[in-house]
Amino acid sequence: MLRRRLPHGTQLLALFALLATLVVAGCGGDDAPTSGAGPDPATVAPADAFLYGEVVVRPTGDIEAGARAALRKVLRVEDPGAELVRLIDEGLSEGGEDMTYADNVEPWLGERAGGFLQLSPAGFDEEPEGAIAVAVADRDALDEEIDRQRDAGDIRAGGTYRGVSYDVDAESGDPNAVVSDFLVIASSVESFRAAVDASRGDSLADASRYETASGEIDDDALAFLFVDPEPLSRQLGALDEVEPQLRRALRSSRFAEADPVVASLTASADEIAFEAIADSQLVGDALDADDSAVTVGDLPGDAWLALATPPLGPAIRQALDSAGVLGEAAAQLRQGTGLELDRDLLGVIGGLGVFVRGSSPLAVGAGALLRTTSEAGARRLVNLIESIVGTSGVGSMRPLTVGGARGFQLAIPQAPQAIVVLARGAAIAAGYPASSAQDLLDPQQRFEDSPTGRAAIDSLGEGFTPSFVLLAPPLVDLLRSLDQLQVADLAPVLPYLRAYDSLAIGTQHDDDRTTVRGVVTLR
Repeated sequence: MLRRRLPHGTQLLALFALLATLVVAGCGGDDAPTSGAGPDPATVAPADAFLYGEVVVRPTGDIEAGARAALRKVLRVEDPGAELVRLIDEGLSEGGEDMTYADNVEPWLGERAGGFLQLSPAGFDEEPEGAIAVAVADRDALDEEIDRQRDAGDIRAGGTYRGVSYDVDAESGDPNAVVSDFLVIASSVESFRAAVDASRGDSLADASRYETASGEIDDDALAFLFVDPEPLSRQLGALDEVEPQLRRALRSSRFAEADPVVASLTASADEIAFEAIADSQLVGDALDADDSAVTVGDLPGDAWLALATPPLGPAIRQALDSAGVLGEAAAQLRQGTGLELDRDLLGVIGGLGVFVRGSSPLAVGAGALLRTTSEAGARRLVNLIESIVGTSGVGSMRPLTVGGARGFQLAIPQAPQAIVVLARGAAIAAGYPASSAQDLLDPQQRFEDSPTGRAAIDSLGEGFTPSFVLLAPPLVDLLRSLDQLQVADLAPVLPYLRAYDSLAIGTQHDDDRTTVRGVVTLR
């Protein structure tokens, strides 16, 4: 365990994810400590860490029962803990070393583990520094493991900082040490020292921003993340090597003064849920809906994939403006096409909806619905699309009028049916085949009125507006057909996909906080 080289930067999270597998495995057993109890890993994370994550590595009670039940379905094994321990043992034994979870980790492993990232003192060109802190339940057992690895030459003495001695990996030189009640595995000596300093006071656990944000985390969370934009704004915004547009965005009040973001993961026999809570000013008006928005419920009822967005024009304008390139983009568009960015595009484009349906290759259909702010704007966009497609030479085009909607159809060589683009009122629909476009304008049944669509939307909970829904059973049927036709070898993955019923993602606005929730329902 200690010998494993700790990667730098974002790869640090990969090792953190390994600890997370212990969470859902429920490796603690019947004698494991109470979930969430024990020393707090945030006490060895520096107060200026911009990212901190924590997992319950030895859950019990309802948390363990829910995680085990979920993994039985997902992994298709009766004892998911034993299976994941087997996989961990395979990783620990790489290189011919005789190490196992039961012998080298479990005897000393405590209840919780945490990890942090902070900006490197070397500047923006260097990857972030960080460390993982794993709670120690039995110091004597850990000391035995450390002595064993010293004797084997896997680690060697590295030095002392503020009275805390540390070892270094014999290959990488990365430090590890017991700091307070934790085994700290750091990506650098600087990160190790930051953990020691935090343990002596001024830790993340004592920071008011962390205390407030962590209070929003579900009590039954298996894992959570804390992301603070303030240190990123303060430290990155002061570096000369940061691009001017990025520096401007970092220093903007929308980012610099935003509250931290927290995200959590929960699991039960019926669902696995992810939830992120952010300051609404981070997204500004980008998620606000109006009459030009498209909702998942507007799409056809027989879809197995449904995606919808709030108005895109304001979101794109906000992104360009925050980056300080709105004027430049408008000038380039005007010079290249003669179009005005606000009048012809951003001021016209509303919400976008996309759907896919069909459980066999010949029955597959797909379409996209774009709402605009005016009927005239919709006509201009269709004319623009028709002009662009017409000059591309990808197929033959002809005008089309269907049920009061006007547009064109595009016949592509070798394609069984044509792609159709239609405009009616302020809505533009494009689909393959033609029925997909027509059903977007006049659905025989709306997605929110279909039993499967309604159930997926309801899984998000009251007050959430769905933005993405995927229904697994018809997708599995389609993949099975492709496997039978030998289009792709999908047989190995199909049994695992049958564990899932739906995936839904939605948002909820509450005063100055925005919550994004994703729910995977299990069969």
